[in-house]
Amino acid sequence: MSLLPLLASLVIAGAGCTAFTAIAVTVRAQLPAVRKVLADSRAIAADRAFLFQITAVDTPVAPRTTARPPRMPVRSFRSAPIALAKPLRAAA
Repeated sequence: MSLLPLLASLVIAGAGCTAFTAIAVTVRAQLPAVRKVLADSRAIAADRAFLFQITAVDTPVAPRTTARPPRMPVRSFRSAPIALAKPLRAAA
């Protein structure tokens, strides 16, 4: 049995353990930040529920009694006939 495959296996296993340790240290270091984000999320959800509660309408809105057709627009001015100063002539 050669020593090279055993040494390569130990190096790979050591690299895996080092990576796992680095992940664990990073997660542990960021745990307060994750807790703060989760607390903010819960606070935002509570605010949303409170705002929904204070803006909700308890009494039903009465429906419109009649549906009228839309009114036609009324002109506020009268158009006067256009008077031309000179009669138009065809170009020569």
